[in-house]
Amino acid sequence: MSTALPGAGALAGIRVIELGQYISGPFAAKLLADLGADVVKVESPEGDPMRRWEGRATMSPQFAAYNRGKRGVVLDLKSAEGLAALFALVDDADIVLDNFRPGVAARLGFGPEDLHARNPRIISCSITGFGPTGPAAKRPAYDTVISATGGMYSQVVPASTIRPLGPAFSDLLSGMSAVQAVLAALHARDVSGVGEHVEVTMVGALLDFLTESASAFLETGQVSSPDSRPRRAQAYACRGSDDKAFVIHMSVPEKFWTGLLDVLERPDLAEDPRFSTREGRVRNYDELDAVLKEIAAARPRQYWLDRLAAHDIPHGPLNTMGDLFDDPQIASMGLVEEIDGPDGALRVPAPSIRFQRSGRPELRYAPALGADTEALTGLRSGSLATDSEPAPAKEGAA
Repeated sequence: MSTALPGAGALAGIRVIELGQYISGPFAAKLLADLGADVVKVESPEGDPMRRWEGRATMSPQFAAYNRGKRGVVLDLKSAEGLAALFALVDDADIVLDNFRPGVAARLGFGPEDLHARNPRIISCSITGFGPTGPAAKRPAYDTVISATGGMYSQVVPASTIRPLGPAFSDLLSGMSAVQAVLAALHARDVSGVGEHVEVTMVGALLDFLTESASAFLETGQVSSPDSRPRRAQAYACRGSDDKAFVIHMSVPEKFWTGLLDVLERPDLAEDPRFSTREGRVRNYDELDAVLKEIAAARPRQYWLDRLAAHDIPHGPLNTMGDLFDDPQIASMGLVEEIDGPDGALRVPAPSIRFQRSGRPELRYAPALGADTEALTGLRSGSLATDSEPAPAKEGAA
C-alpha cells in the first residue's frame, strides 16, 4: 500500500520516484504529477543539469516547465547512505522512472532486479535512446541525435536545409510513451499483484509517431518527405494581404474543395484539369498551392477566416507563441493557469486532460534543489552544491 500524499487527481495515492534529468524522464514524471501522482524527484548533489540552462544561477524556465508538481530530494546514489535512502523510498513507491544509459542503474545497485527484489509490486520504467543492445546502445542519446537517426528530421526539415529543427521531439514523445507504458503496467499489476520492468526507447517512440511514413515505406518503398503528408491531406498555408498566415485542410471530402471554391469565388478552378479530381490536386499540389497563395494575398487574413468559417471549411490562423494565448478559442479553454513561483504568480500551460469526477491537483512550482530531502529521507542537505555551481557531465544522460 503506497504512502503517497493524498490529493486530487486520477493517480492520487500513487507514488513515483523519478531518477531523471534533462527532458524525457522528467517530462514523463511531470505528466504523472499533473494526473495526481506524488512524484519525488531524486537528484545528485549537483542537481539536474537543466536547472542551469541559459546560464541561470537560479532555476531555469526549462527546468521549471518539466518539473512542476514534484517534491525534490538530493541523494548521492554512489554512496551506501544514498542507496539505502533510495530503497527506503522504493518501499513505499509504485513506479520508478529513469532515463540513464543502459546498465548504469544496475551497475550502481538499483537496476530493475534490485528494485523488484526490494518491492515486488514496483513498476520500473527505463527510457533509453536505443535500448539495451545494438551498436549504438551505449552512446549518449540526446534529442537531436535521436530525432535525426529516427527519421523525424527528414519529415519536418526540407532536404536542402541541413539543421536541427523544432522542439525536443524524441524526448517528449518518449516521455509520453513512458506514461502510457506505466499506466498499462499499473492496470496489469491490479490483475497479477506484481509489478514489472518496462523499457521505452526514444527511437522507438519516434517510429510509433511516424507510423504513417514508416508504413508507407515498408509497404511500398515510398520515402516520405516534409511535403508528403500535406500533399496527401490537401493542407495548404497562405498569407493574407496583411501578411498574416492561415492554413486550410481539405482532407478527403469533396465538399471541402467545392466549398473552398465558393469562398475564393473561383468556380472555374473546378474545371481546371489539374484540379478537377482529388488525385489531380494531390499530383499538382505545388501548382494549386501557388494559385491559393496568389488569391489569398488579395485580402486580409480575417476576411478569409470569416468566409472559411461561414462555409465550414477546416481552417485556422497560423499562430506564433506570441499570438497563441490571445486566440479567442485558446483563451476560452482554460489552458493557462497561474501558480505561485519564487518571484510571485506565474502563468503556465495547464494540463490538457480533464476528468469529470477525479479532478486534478493544484499546480505547484518545481522544487528547489533538495527541498524535501530531510522530510522524506531524514538526511540533512546542508552540504549540497548550490545552483550557481557548474554541473558535471552525467554518465546517465539519456
